[in-house]
Amino acid sequence: MKLASKPNSVGRDPSMWRLMYSLGAILNTLTWGIYFSFTRRYIGVELGGGLQAIILITGLEWGFTLFAATVGKLAKRLGNKNLVLLGVSGAVPFLLALSSKEPLTLSIILSFSSLSWALSWPSILTAVFSSSNVSPGRAYSYFTIGTGIGYSIGSSVMGVFYNVVGADGLFIILALTYFITYLIFVIFFPKEATRIEYGVGKSGNSGLDFRKFLMILLALSLTVFSREVLYAVAPSKLSLELGNLLGTSSKWAEYLLFGIVYGGFTALLSIPARVLAGKLTDRHNPLALFSVTTLAYMIVYWTFVKSGGLLTLLIWQIPLYPFLDTSINTYIAKQTPKETMTSSFGITIFFNALGGLMLLPLLASPILDVDFLGYIVSVATTFSILLILLSCKVK
Repeated sequence: MKLASKPNSVGRDPSMWRLMYSLGAILNTLTWGIYFSFTRRYIGVELGGGLQAIILITGLEWGFTLFAATVGKLAKRLGNKNLVLLGVSGAVPFLLALSSKEPLTLSIILSFSSLSWALSWPSILTAVFSSSNVSPGRAYSYFTIGTGIGYSIGSSVMGVFYNVVGADGLFIILALTYFITYLIFVIFFPKEATRIEYGVGKSGNSGLDFRKFLMILLALSLTVFSREVLYAVAPSKLSLELGNLLGTSSKWAEYLLFGIVYGGFTALLSIPARVLAGKLTDRHNPLALFSVTTLAYMIVYWTFVKSGGLLTLLIWQIPLYPFLDTSINTYIAKQTPKETMTSSFGITIFFNALGGLMLLPLLASPILDVDFLGYIVSVATTFSILLILLSCKVK
């Protein structure tokens, strides 16, 4: 049912799909706001999984994301719209999570939710960048500008939901919101993206030219690794500092406050950050913003783990992710033709996944303290910036 192409359908307004995709993006981040703020504390703190379980679930989530490398061929066979429909299956792991309370087993079950995301998200991004009437930076900003609200609400209400419906009820809520999100993306899939012919672009490439972009993609992996290390140490650190500041012994209050601090405030700050990031990437080389953000991750990591009390909570609110996300996706959109865009975004997500997978070898290390991890982050971010500088020099 191609609603966007029928004059009397809800899609008769060419701009309607952008509005609905923005709403879908808000619901999507609301889902992930609940998911990340809840699962990281639930698995790592309440179930006693600790840093080991957090690293495991993070690494496995990114492991399934490697399948994004196949979406170019899948889009050619199935079409982008059908790949978006496949995203609906991501609700299943949340329902399967009802069967386990063991932190490592639960980590494995929940990590499967990233598989459907990896196979469908490149097609959603292709739809977002499919219009020739809007610049890439503005198009991505329009799509993501409300995501901060969604993530903020999701993180903030997580504690309330947990108090009312418990862990099992939260997993059911996650399944429902995830399902509805992808239903919106499918129903309002734009005709511009439906008409894209898959194969090779005008330059003869089927996607990103690895010889030209390999250093940039490797830099992306290293930056993502650094970011995920920060995210791995954050739940325990934030819980500790909140406990020291507030001294609360109420479990539901701890979840409520953790959700607000973990993603509530910083997500709201991401709204103006995304607007600024979109303008910067349209006016300047997105790789410059990428490099500055990479350096910022290293600085934030060290100040976060070495600080205490209220200062720690404030440092965590710095909205770095919108700048990294917008810079790399806008760069890819600018560098690839529409007919190879799905494949290109899939490869980009693949290298994101490699960065996340780099967490797993850390599980074999006898040392997992914040200083040891900080030295690794410093090395990774330094090499990432050097790779970007080298890639610019080669060009």
